[in-house]
Amino acid sequence: MQKPVNILITGGHVTPAIATIEEIKKRYPKWQITFVGRKHSLEGVKVLSEEYRLIKDLNIPFIPITAGRLKRDGGLGALVALLKVPVGLIQAFAAVMQVRPDVVVSFGGYVALPVALGARILGVRVITHEQTTRPGLANRIIARIADHICISFPETKKMITGGNRITLTGLPLRSAVLNPPEQKPFPVPEGKPILFIVGGSTGSVSINNVVFASLPTLVKYYTVVHQVGRLSIAHGEAVARDLPKTLEKYYIPRAYFSAAEYSWAMHNAEIVIGRSGANTVTEIALSGAVAICIPLPWSAHNEQFHNAAFLVGGGSVILPQDKLTPSSLIKTVNEVTATIGARKLKAGALAMLLPADGAKRLVDVIEHMITPEKHP
Repeated sequence: MQKPVNILITGGHVTPAIATIEEIKKRYPKWQITFVGRKHSLEGVKVLSEEYRLIKDLNIPFIPITAGRLKRDGGLGALVALLKVPVGLIQAFAAVMQVRPDVVVSFGGYVALPVALGARILGVRVITHEQTTRPGLANRIIARIADHICISFPETKKMITGGNRITLTGLPLRSAVLNPPEQKPFPVPEGKPILFIVGGSTGSVSINNVVFASLPTLVKYYTVVHQVGRLSIAHGEAVARDLPKTLEKYYIPRAYFSAAEYSWAMHNAEIVIGRSGANTVTEIALSGAVAICIPLPWSAHNEQFHNAAFLVGGGSVILPQDKLTPSSLIKTVNEVTATIGARKLKAGALAMLLPADGAKRLVDVIEHMITPEKHP
């Protein structure tokens, strides 16, 4: 009997990983998949990570590891994080030994680095996918040892050394995000345009605090659908209770939205407000949405600013973090709303320019590595 194909997936970017898993399951339901990653979302905080929750919901085996990283802020926290590096490498090595995969597929970050290194030591082939325009340190190291490198943006090719090992696949996106449900998947009141505010899977405390302060004004004119993250959901619910009873229903704070809920909100929002990670930017672009982007100022190589700049051609705007206040947020929302028709036309044109089959292309690369005879 032929040995079943065994895939180990790892990395801190869970959304494209899930999109890839969906495509694998659709095309190769007998392939075995295991995920290695963080069980908790933040160091020292016992809150389950979204990758752990989402991967477990898919009934895929999850192996947690304690990965260390280089922190530039110094101090005791940086030392503790550094000391975790050898621990994570040992755990990652053990995980690869346990799974014995045909290939490791990395979605980057400091969690994926020890897994990729462990795979390389054990002679297991590695495919890495780079979501951003400008790879960080961990991803540049992984790219050097990977057998194949998949990228989301053409300009990334200039940032890494890979030659013919590089393939432009685009970004794998969840099918549910690309195909929103026709009916509302959660209660949303009628009569006001929707502001959809997202800060990544764990939320953004700085954006959340400005939104909370802006709510008494925003809910007079908009329905605010807000992904606050699990760390801030109690605060968001308390803010909702403090609103006037006649306006309380126009603020919908949630810790996290399912793929269907997220997709519906993205496609039906008047404006999307949030960070500009590669995944969010691609989802905004392919949804034909108009966004107010607030790039994370300390992202590696200022990558979030460059991601947001890509959306500006599609009618979106950038609101820098150092300019973000309740008054500037309200002012920007009003300015974008005043010209929303023209901006929507630009957003629709941008959506037509981007490929939406990143998951298919990435699984083609995986298949090629596992069964090269099918791909002469």
